[in-house]
Amino acid sequence: MGDSLKYDDCGLKNICLANGFQYQNLEGLGRCLEIDDVDGLHRAIGHHLVDYKRRLTGAEIRFLRVEMGVSQKRLGDCLGVDEQSVSSWERSKRRPTVAAERMLRLMYLEQVDGATRVVEVIAQWSDSDRQKDDGRQLFEKSASGWRPAV
Repeated sequence: MGDSLKYDDCGLKNICLANGFQYQNLEGLGRCLEIDDVDGLHRAIGHHLVDYKRRLTGAEIRFLRVEMGVSQKRLGDCLGVDEQSVSSWERSKRRPTVAAERMLRLMYLEQVDGATRVVEVIAQWSDSDRQKDDGRQLFEKSASGWRPAV
């Protein structure tokens, strides 16, 4: 396995790819990055964010909202807050309540998977043993699709 690729194009600064990418020389454009199954990669990142045992950052909230294809206003309406609150969360000026953040995670799962295991998922988030990490999140492409690298 070669060097990993820092993948900032998704709007998150801490995503790296272990594989599943290559560079192509395109006529008139030169060397261009090509990522295998970008939609699958974004779903893997979204699921990874939803499974976090820590609070989401503003950029992560924005990533989930954009992946769900909803506006700040629509998300705010669903969570019982105004559009300005969602904007403040995404700019890391304010934090959503724990309940609003959990609802966002459930909304993402419902949108992407079509079904959620609400009690199981909430119990997982409530786990008092919070994850410690260096912030870098490495993803790899496997035969079954994108996933966090072990």
